Amino acid sequence: MALILLNNNYSNGMNLAKIENILKYILLGAIFLVPFIPFVVTGNLFFPFITGKAFAFRFLVELAFAIWLILAIRNSEYRPRVSLVLTLSTIFVAIIGLADFFGENPLKSIWSNFERMEGWVTLIHLWAYLVVIGSSFKTKKVWGNFLNTSLLASAILSFYGIFQLLGFLEVHQGTSRLDATLGNSAYFAVYLLVHIFLALFLLAKRKVWNNLSYVYGALILLETFVLYHTATRGAILGLLIGLGVTALIVVLFEKNQPKLKKIAIGFLVGIVLLVGGFASIKNTGFVQNSPVLKRFADISLQEATTKSRFVIWDMAFEGFKEKPILGWGQENFNYIFNKYYNPEIYAQEQWFDRTHNVFFDWLIAGGILGLLGYLSLFFAIIYLLVKDKDVNFSVTEKAILIGLLAGYFVHNFFVFDNLISYVLFFSILGYIHSLNSGKLILNFEKETSDNSFIIVAPVIIVLFFASVYLVNSKGYLTANHLLEALKPHGDIRVNLEEYQQALSYNSFGNQEVREQLAQFATRVAEADTTTEVKQTVADFAFSEMAKEIERDPNNARTEVITGSMLSSFGAYDMATSHFERANELSPNKPTLLIMLGNVLELQGKTEEAREAYKKSYELNKENKDAAAYYASNLIRLGETKIAEEILIEAFGTTLVDHPRLIQVYYEKKQLLKVVEILKASLEKNPNNFQSRLSLAAAYVELGQKSNAIEEIKKAMEINPDFKEQGEYYINEIQAGRNP
Repeated sequence: MALILLNNNYSNGMNLAKIENILKYILLGAIFLVPFIPFVVTGNLFFPFITGKAFAFRFLVELAFAIWLILAIRNSEYRPRVSLVLTLSTIFVAIIGLADFFGENPLKSIWSNFERMEGWVTLIHLWAYLVVIGSSFKTKKVWGNFLNTSLLASAILSFYGIFQLLGFLEVHQGTSRLDATLGNSAYFAVYLLVHIFLALFLLAKRKVWNNLSYVYGALILLETFVLYHTATRGAILGLLIGLGVTALIVVLFEKNQPKLKKIAIGFLVGIVLLVGGFASIKNTGFVQNSPVLKRFADISLQEATTKSRFVIWDMAFEGFKEKPILGWGQENFNYIFNKYYNPEIYAQEQWFDRTHNVFFDWLIAGGILGLLGYLSLFFAIIYLLVKDKDVNFSVTEKAILIGLLAGYFVHNFFVFDNLISYVLFFSILGYIHSLNSGKLILNFEKETSDNSFIIVAPVIIVLFFASVYLVNSKGYLTANHLLEALKPHGDIRVNLEEYQQALSYNSFGNQEVREQLAQFATRVAEADTTTEVKQTVADFAFSEMAKEIERDPNNARTEVITGSMLSSFGAYDMATSHFERANELSPNKPTLLIMLGNVLELQGKTEEAREAYKKSYELNKENKDAAAYYASNLIRLGETKIAEEILIEAFGTTLVDHPRLIQVYYEKKQLLKVVEILKASLEKNPNNFQSRLSLAAAYVELGQKSNAIEEIKKAMEINPDFKEQGEYYINEIQAGRNP
């Protein structure tokens, strides 16, 4: 659009000042659309709550930056100026860029993946966003309009949350924790946390109480209510601590508003009473029956989530000690998680890619330099609020912004950041930068000549379109075709073509495409299709996973996915080598040893499998799954006595309802043992449909027809949809056949 305008100007003599004015409004339009990015949910893309928002943000920033650059060349009013915020932000982004380039997996560090959409590409876009808003928003009016626009967007999302609470709109994560259009309650919570403080800040800036003041007050109450129903402990705790910090600063330093000082004292006393009162009633039915309050009541050093966080942070510290200066690069915590895996957290997620602590995340991503760079951004804001005379805020206004940072800081101690929280943080950085800006960074003549301007501007526009294609288009098309590949098409070949198309763009999403392709191939191995189709899918999937392993040879997850795929096609020898490699990369992860043991048993290498199962069990004898696999292997080897000792130690009984044990007892024709186990299990859980059917099958094998029929009838009562099939089984049994 700008290129057409410039060409028209060149040929028709249009006034460049008019073009400059048009470009200014396009720039403002792009930036004022940023607060509405949380509304973007792209149902046609892989990870619809993440990818669409990121692509939209990148496009808007690229557009705004290109236009800003044109305007800055033309007019010194748009050129960046020196500030502590801009200086430290630039240093931070440069440090992380260096860490990413020399990190464990530079491609992923720079580009990230569809699940996160972060990496250095997003970080440089955030920096560009900071430069543009910090250089373009010059007046209090513009900043006021921008902050109010962001509050308007947050109000709409808050009402979205209310409709979720009332059941009119779907909750995307779980059933009760509100997430609006962000798809994650923690992401929504920090979004609300920041906007509660922004509303409080704009309320404090009101010199007289009027209708708009009531609007801000109502919005604070609304968003606090919705935040509570996200049940995100880190954000709620951050709100309380942030407000406490604000109140404390007002109490200590506010000299001009004694009434406000008294309110702040009352608020601090209220927080103390609230915390003390909650501690005294946390075990009551009122608290225990509330999903939100119970999450707070359960906080303790012994809580499973808390314990696992400490273990993960310890693993992260081990990784930091290995690369303390520049770290491992962004998006590379998975290598540390696998290398330093602690079997104490065997029951947790097997493939953590975050430490669930922003400060450890930056320590891993950029080493001590990266963490200091990140912390310097908080320092810059607080320092300028306290020391810089150009930041002409009242004590209360400064206290609110410092309280916001404190609340955000507390939240980040328990949860990792996301694109939307980054955008909000960099918006605040841009706000403070615009207030603190000093001399021009580029202090050349105020205006370029018309001819130079007409030459330079089209070059910038061409670079903008190149950026849109290279940064956004290829990734967007990959995400689109990957989602199509995941959909059921009725013809496996159509899915395969979609995977091939997704990979043809050779984008940063290739790893996720290949992982999904391998899992697709695993399902095809069991599908009702021709051998030719299965072979075609298997060959293509394996060749792509081989490329991924060559590109990223130290990724245990890739080895496991490849091994599982090969195992599903019966290529056990090849699968074994990949599981062995995975165990080399993550030697203390019980799950990987169990997988290795399983594929060895499928080859009849029961003795070799024993060593894998034994090591898995001995890593942590509280791991009941490892105990069941090891015991089943021993039973298969005829070492029943040792197996029973292990089961008693792990479960307190030998009657363990575990699929692997049931399978082994069937193989050994120990059907009475199967019956005994399933009957004991059904005493505890009489409505277990699958256990009823398994027990009926065991009775059929034992020739106890009446007992089998009785169990099938009970299964039909549990699951009415099973009635027709159940009646068929009963008729077959009565006719003397084994269904």
